[in-house]
Amino acid sequence: MRSLLAHIANPAEPANRRRTERRTLRLDVAVRSSTRESAVIIRNLSRTGLLIETDAYFALGETFILILPELGAVPARVVREEGKSLGCEFLSPVPASVISAALLKAPHDAEADALAPAAPPDDAGHFVRARPLGAFLFTVLTALFSAVALLFIVALATLNFSAE
Repeated sequence: MRSLLAHIANPAEPANRRRTERRTLRLDVAVRSSTRESAVIIRNLSRTGLLIETDAYFALGETFILILPELGAVPARVVREEGKSLGCEFLSPVPASVISAALLKAPHDAEADALAPAAPPDDAGHFVRARPLGAFLFTVLTALFSAVALLFIVALATLNFSAE
């Protein structure tokens, strides 16, 4: 019997260490810590954690109660902070139905808002998102169809008057 040399290597750690898929959304909810209650915006959500945005200060490692749709109070802990954004983990995973309920409560175009580039303000100072190309084409085709229909009606009326 012949012996073989082997090298056992630790598996490379993937760049994305998240255990579960995160869903992008924008949902305003309330959180309570031992010292305060604050409003936060959930930016993404998974069964094991979430990213929130808030003006309130939360220390790294601080635990708070988050109010989620269809579930109510859920404890979470701050594990990462970057300015106003806080990466948090749930103390125990939430059911998939909670993710679905949160997505249903969020505005329907939350993913598009999160992924769309920031648009410059208009003359009144309001920020407006550029319309997608499909919406622009639909508007142009509708205007063209309306113009053709109007010309047809005018031509038909002209023929009726000239026949008399």
